[in-house]
Amino acid sequence: MKVTFYGTRGTMPVADPDYTQFGGNTACILITFSTGRVAILDAGTGIRKLGNDLLSSSHEQFGNISIILSHTHWDHIQGFPYFEMAYDPRRSFTISICGKERMGKDLESLFSTQMQNDFFPVSLEEMGAKFTFLQPDITTYEHSSGIKLTASKHSHRGDAYGYRIEEGGKTLVYCTDVEHKDGIDPNVVALSKNADFLIHDAQYTPDELKVKHGWGHSSWEQAIAVAERAGVKKLALFHHDPEHNDTFLSNMEIECRKRFADLFLAREGDEIVL
Repeated sequence: MKVTFYGTRGTMPVADPDYTQFGGNTACILITFSTGRVAILDAGTGIRKLGNDLLSSSHEQFGNISIILSHTHWDHIQGFPYFEMAYDPRRSFTISICGKERMGKDLESLFSTQMQNDFFPVSLEEMGAKFTFLQPDITTYEHSSGIKLTASKHSHRGDAYGYRIEEGGKTLVYCTDVEHKDGIDPNVVALSKNADFLIHDAQYTPDELKVKHGWGHSSWEQAIAVAERAGVKKLALFHHDPEHNDTFLSNMEIECRKRFADLFLAREGDEIVL
């Protein structure tokens, strides 16, 4: 299983010159499984380059590709209209989020809304590819190829989901946009238990978190606490604040590694093979 980061920023994309090292695109990750099958975590602005890279590498997989969403805040879906593969009528996608109870509208209507005439010149129906929108109530899913996915809801404005993905004896956990309200959330620790690789929201410093209580995100200190309690092997800090430039994040990374050695701040283009 290979993990490739295409968007690591949170809240909004940034394009300033001093944001090039860690990247300015919002959340999007490509997972490539040992079978060659691919899945996409979140559809932030990073999905534009992800789609272009798959096309330029002559990606001929015309089977269904999964786009799995942590939640539907704009920074996690705003890249979808610029996802070139979605304009190919030969392709099909399943766009999913676990749990129907978390939103008033169905998932398809949310994607249709952001592509209404007022916001975008091409409607969802005109894109070309076939889309299946899925909101299962189940929290564990096992694919015939040997991939297992477990979902767990955590605290965020409007709620969000973390995912544990297992294949070939290796485990990836993706847990972004999480607020640990009353101490470290034990459900997040349980989801991350003994994971080979944890990607965890770390938008704030501990000092910033004191004044951003209720904003729906974690500090790097909390992300490390989850990794330590869960016995995680490798940790990537994710969902970087748009006010944190390369110098700020580089210094933060040095500080964080004093607490957890096998840690890095996610950068666009990073590839991790499990």
